[in-house]
Amino acid sequence: MTSRLFLCLLATFLLPGSLSAEDESFAPGPINDAIAFLAGLEFPHQGDHPLTSSSSWTSHKSSLDKDFKSHQDRVLFPMTSWSNASLTRELVEGSTVRYLFSGPDILHAYHMFPTAETFIMCGLEPVGEIPDLSELNTGNASKALGEVRNALGEIINLSFFRTKDMKDDLQFATFRGTTPIIMIFLARSGQYIKGLEFLDLNSDGTITSKGLDSKGAEGVKIDFGPQRLKQTKTVYYFSSDLSDSGFDSTGFETWLETHPKGNAYLKAASFLMHQSWFTKVRDHLIEYSDQLVQDDSGIPFKYFKADEWYVDLYGVYTGPIDLFAEYYQRDMRAAYQSRKKPLDFGTGYKWRKGESNLMRFLRQDALPEETAEPEPVEEESEVTPADPAPEV
Repeated sequence: MTSRLFLCLLATFLLPGSLSAEDESFAPGPINDAIAFLAGLEFPHQGDHPLTSSSSWTSHKSSLDKDFKSHQDRVLFPMTSWSNASLTRELVEGSTVRYLFSGPDILHAYHMFPTAETFIMCGLEPVGEIPDLSELNTGNASKALGEVRNALGEIINLSFFRTKDMKDDLQFATFRGTTPIIMIFLARSGQYIKGLEFLDLNSDGTITSKGLDSKGAEGVKIDFGPQRLKQTKTVYYFSSDLSDSGFDSTGFETWLETHPKGNAYLKAASFLMHQSWFTKVRDHLIEYSDQLVQDDSGIPFKYFKADEWYVDLYGVYTGPIDLFAEYYQRDMRAAYQSRKKPLDFGTGYKWRKGESNLMRFLRQDALPEETAEPEPVEEESEVTPADPAPEV
């Protein structure tokens, strides 16, 4: 079975277009209960629901509990610990995180930048709709829950979605969208959906709210936070073309430029910014990032100049996986041979612990004033990589 089947089944219990801005305002109870059901979590509002007494939901909950705990222990918790120890905290807290080429993967961005305030995500996958629990019954729930597990299994096991698989599955499914998957990841991260609206992106860089009308939406804005606290964060997801022909013409680049500089995150990005037709998005991320975390599939190492950036290298770099063998980076290999730090979790295409690489780039003029300047680094090759970042 593929995630396409899950998305088709999920379509049978989505409320297509009926939760429009004209008909009904945002009601957190039904949405959070529906997401809790899909995520295998206790309902935050309904004490009892007939579907949660079924053996299929009990088994679903047990399976997701096991899978997410394993992923938390192997990846998410070590990732947050790494972030707390390795990133400049003043640049993360309350910041904007640009996580482009992301698909619906809010899970890793949230754990990488846990104190950030705004997450901006983008991919080619369509936005989708809001799940409605009332459309499920004992006849279709079991199969739908099985497809939820199948759809989430790839990122839980590998820590990334295969871009081509995800694109194909969503393209031809009856239901097209990332919104329920994003909300499942948030729920499994202890978060509660506090607001939701669908968006149209205009070519001049402005956005138009569609309220809860998801039909034809190009973006979605989700406000979230712990249920009983006033604290609220925001994630935007846009379905948009990031190539040079689409990045500015769609208005997405202009809209992005209205947001402050901050952090950027690139993981399993298909080496697209190594191509000549993705220069605009690459240049935007370099200009608007004070701190950037990526694996080797993101921006080529050569674009981070030593007089502008500090860099810390983690894990190992032996080259890309076979599918992307043409994007081997000799300068990055030389830098890794001269200095590197350990990485105790797996990430990216080489997702196994001990095989992954992760880089943290810090813009030199973004350093907090009280941070000490780093010691000079002796060059050990003809390559002139960026200096290592100061301790934070």
